[in-house]
Parts: sequence; structure tokens; C-alpha cells
Amino acid sequence: MSNHKTDIPKAWRRLARLAGALLLLAGCYPPSALEMDYGNSVRNNIAQQVVNPKAGFDPKPAVGLPPQAAANEMEKYDKTFKGEEKKALEMKLLNQ
Repeated sequence: MSNHKTDIPKAWRRLARLAGALLLLAGCYPPSALEMDYGNSVRNNIAQQVVNPKAGFDPKPAVGLPPQAAANEMEKYDKTFKGEEKKALEMKLLNQ
């Protein structure tokens, strides 16, 4: 004898089976582009150490741009956004 209140309805059992089947199918989904790239940075670092194993002992730091050249590049970069700000402001004024 079973109590009707303690029985799990058939709909819930079907839903549980469907959820289980979907979980099993999710394991068969192909890896994303990000997952396919896992480990490449480590392999690259190992390859760089093979090319120059004493690079970490070099007291001379890596240099970038000279200060004036870097300032000029940043100024050019900042100017690229000024046109976008004007366009955004014009669009905002037109929509009012």
C-alpha cells in the first residue's frame, strides 16, 4: 500500500529522466575555442626558455618606447575617441 501523497508524480519522474539525458548529452558537446587554447601559454613559455635559458638572469630590463614617442602614441590614441564622443553627443541630442 502506498500513500498517494508520498508517491512522486509521473511528470516529475519524466522531468528527472529528461534532465539526466540532457546532462549526458552535454558531455558530448565539442570543446570551445577557449578550451582548445588551454596550455598554449605554458608551451610558449617553455619554448622561450629553451631559446634563451639565461634570460631571467639579465640585469638589463626590457625597454619599450622612448618617453616622448610613448607620449605621442598615447596622444594619437586619445584623439581616436574624441570623434566617437562627438558622434555619441550628436546622437543623444538628435534623439531628444
